[in-house]
Amino acid sequence: MEIIEFRKITTDDTYNSRYNDGSAWSRVYEYQLVLDNIKKHYNDNLIKIHNSSWGFDGVHVLFKEELDKLYVNTIHSDIKPSNLKNTTIYDITKKEPTEWYENFDVVINVSTLEEVNYNHVDVFNNLYNQVKPGGLLICTFDLPGLQIHEFENLFNKKLVVNGVPLTNHNSKLKNIGPKTLECGIMVIKKYL
Repeated sequence: MEIIEFRKITTDDTYNSRYNDGSAWSRVYEYQLVLDNIKKHYNDNLIKIHNSSWGFDGVHVLFKEELDKLYVNTIHSDIKPSNLKNTTIYDITKKEPTEWYENFDVVINVSTLEEVNYNHVDVFNNLYNQVKPGGLLICTFDLPGLQIHEFENLFNKKLVVNGVPLTNHNSKLKNIGPKTLECGIMVIKKYL
C-alpha cells in the first residue's frame, strides 16, 4: 500500500459551506477533502465508489446526493436500512461480501472508524479489501478516538501535522464542547 496522506486536517484546508448544517463542524472540511482527493486521482465519472457508514439524514444526505450526481456507480452502505436510492446494509466490522472484494475504485469512510467499538485496523482492512488494485481508500477520523498508534505502526509512519490542527473550537462552524476534538485524513492507494 502507498500512504498518500496520513495527516491532521488543518484550518488551511478548504471549507465548503454547502455542508453547513449548523452542527457538523468537521464535515464542512471532510466532505470537501474527500471530493478533492477523488477528483485529483480520477477524471472519470464512471468509477465505482463505496461510501461506507454514510449516515442517514441531514448533511450526510447532501454528501450522498453530491456523490450520486458526480459519479454514476456509487453505493452507500450503513448498518441501518435506508429507502434512499443506491443504499444498502453493511456492517464495517464484518468481512466484505464476496462480490465487493477488490471491486471499487474508491472506498470512503467519513468519521466512523473511531466510533466503532472494534479493532480499528481490522475495520480498515475490511474496507481496504474492497479497493481495486490501483484504487483508493479515503478515511477521515476524529482524535481522540481513532486507535492512532495502531495505524502509525501499520503504516510505519507518524501522523503528520502541517499547520494549525482543525478543532471543534477553531472550525468555521464551531461546536464548542467540554473537550477539544481534532480530525484527520488518510488516503491509501492499493498497489497494482
